[in-house]
Amino acid sequence: MGAPLQIHFLRLILFGLPLIFSVYTYELKAQYISAPQPILQHFEDSLKSLSDSILDGREQGIRQQACYDFIKMLVQALKENDSFSYPFDSLTRISVLYPDNKSFRIFNWQLPLTSGKQRFYGVIQMHDKKGLKIYPLYDFSDYMKNSADTVTNNEKWYGALYYKIMQVKGRGKNYYMLFGWDGNTLSSNKKVLDVLTFNKSGEPVFGAAIFNFETESPRNNIKRLILEYKEDAQVSMNYDAELKMIVYDHLIPQDPLSKDLLFTYVPDGSYEAFKWKRGKWNYIENVFTSTMREPVFPKPVDFEKEKMYKK
Repeated sequence: MGAPLQIHFLRLILFGLPLIFSVYTYELKAQYISAPQPILQHFEDSLKSLSDSILDGREQGIRQQACYDFIKMLVQALKENDSFSYPFDSLTRISVLYPDNKSFRIFNWQLPLTSGKQRFYGVIQMHDKKGLKIYPLYDFSDYMKNSADTVTNNEKWYGALYYKIMQVKGRGKNYYMLFGWDGNTLSSNKKVLDVLTFNKSGEPVFGAAIFNFETESPRNNIKRLILEYKEDAQVSMNYDAELKMIVYDHLIPQDPLSKDLLFTYVPDGSYEAFKWKRGKWNYIENVFTSTMREPVFPKPVDFEKEKMYKK
């Protein structure tokens, strides 16, 4: 076993994920247990308390134990009858996202470590009336050598905290765009645009070759977009419904001499974008075109004139 795999195996043991999920993955095809809503309400109340401890626990050991207990209780809750229709909407400190077609949902959260890094966790629950079908997400991002151009599965997931999921369709296939944040280190953060699909067996696949840059660009090989930037910088990346584009900040180094140091990158006020066409996200270098170098802002309203015209 190579060193990275040994480290990863040790990390998973320490965080308890395989121990928990190995107990339940054998039961994925088991029938749901009939349960009234009050039982799910009880689970939700307990999960809410644990989610607070995951983020606010005074020591890392307390936060880790709360995370372990949260995973175990969440799986128990999802085993209950009709759990997919239960919203768990009081769990405001974790992310619970559905695509437009409501075919699955993702529970997703972070564990703050004493080092200042974040460890990410997640569970995909499929909308399967035959029984419980879940896929645990194992954060493998620290061990990916080429994280931007790697296609992975739920066992080697690029961990992030998702804030939006967007469904697009191309060539008869559904692609689920996952917008996420990664509190990378004490020096930098990352924004992540990942792609989730499902293979013929219904298993999750992360990353896809659906990004189209200019001709002969080496970036055409990427399977997910990752933006690393200075820790205290404010960087946006989201879908603009009016423009029908994914728009994100263009980043530059604070000092030209630090161009190889991504933790020095900050927004320069311009924006890049992707537009969905023919089954690909096609790159746009400047959202506001060559003749419009600034974002479009509405003209200021002259309230005095407004009053005059109304008289």
